[in-house]
Amino acid sequence: MFTKILTKLGYTKEETSWVLYDIGNSAQVLTTMTVLFPLLIASITPGDSTVYVGWANAAYALILAFLSPILGTIADYKGKKKRFFKFFLYLGIITGFLLAMPFFDWRACVILYVLAMIGYTGANIFYDAFLVDVTTDERTHTVSAAGYAWGYIGSVLPFIVFIIPFALVTLFGGELGYIMIGGFKLTNRLAITISMVCAVAWWFAYSRPIIRNVHQIHYHEEVPHVVRESFKRLFATFKNLSKNRNVFLFCLAYFFYIDAVNTVISMAISLATDMGIDQIVSLGVVIFINIIACPGSIIFGRLATRFGGKKMILTAIMGYLVIVLVGSQLSKNANLIWVVGFLVGMFQGGIQAVSRSYYALLIPEKDDANEYFGFFEIFSKFAAIIGPVIISVLTMVTGKPEIAILGLIPLMVLGTIFLLMVKDHEVKA
Repeated sequence: MFTKILTKLGYTKEETSWVLYDIGNSAQVLTTMTVLFPLLIASITPGDSTVYVGWANAAYALILAFLSPILGTIADYKGKKKRFFKFFLYLGIITGFLLAMPFFDWRACVILYVLAMIGYTGANIFYDAFLVDVTTDERTHTVSAAGYAWGYIGSVLPFIVFIIPFALVTLFGGELGYIMIGGFKLTNRLAITISMVCAVAWWFAYSRPIIRNVHQIHYHEEVPHVVRESFKRLFATFKNLSKNRNVFLFCLAYFFYIDAVNTVISMAISLATDMGIDQIVSLGVVIFINIIACPGSIIFGRLATRFGGKKMILTAIMGYLVIVLVGSQLSKNANLIWVVGFLVGMFQGGIQAVSRSYYALLIPEKDDANEYFGFFEIFSKFAAIIGPVIISVLTMVTGKPEIAILGLIPLMVLGTIFLLMVKDHEVKA
């Protein structure tokens, strides 16, 4: 279905296959990582679940931050990009499947979650870098935004189906925590298992087109000592990155503002639950966000093509400032969750898509795309550490998540300052 629609909209086979992968992995991250894992941890761990989710997100991000530039540099050699993509893809799928199994305790679940997120985000390093292989500079903003837009709508549709078992138990299980369907006993944990397995299967199915149809066009020829040469190039690129003021300043800006975005994405359910938002309401808001995010991403991509990526990123940062301020009031007025949901839907996909395409246009040499995206992931993954740590520490100290969420504001302010220092052009030399 999605293939036919994208083809009729004028996307090439390669662009379509690239977008389809976002449809697959977005359903997995929405169902498992964003919604069910925090709820699972909340039901099986002692104490405040926000703390466990925060440290788990910080752990996987720290590991990826160190691995990303090394992997990216090696993968720039001919034939390596897809191999690394497939390795992390299958790591994420296998550990995601194991995470769904109902016989692991909370400690094992946290470890499996970390491994699953390493697989998911590791594959995304190479997926993002494939952007320069599937389209032209003129279509970069459009295709990048399409990935997020169709990822949102292509994830919310299966999510509505996948989440049915969990919703049934939550709505009708009562204090017993299970419902009987004929002679079958559907418990809360088993419902989560069914939903997670469906999401992993969807991710696997929609990963097939990119593996078949997308190939590495920009690359360096293989050399006898790949690892040694990769480290030499890594060091040289770091020197060039520090000399390339525009790229370096953008990476610093991205490091700070995307931290706030990543934290809202990964910890929204935990924060909302700890502030008294009903689980079913939270699920409804998640669906609402993804419906709004689809047109929001497309609009952002078109506006970025017209007005420039920098202006649109600044607009989205201001939007997230409002999100954090409104979100801090949820414990006082639960209905504000819908305002937060609308604003997140408007800005989430847009800031992610335009940041990716803006950076892709800043890369001086496409043959080094994976290498530069490896550095991009350093800033991205370290930017997934500070926010969760701030939330976890402030929650532990104050006991009030509504205060903890305000700790994200300085990150957005710093991101804005560095972004304003980037020259407002996207034309490569």
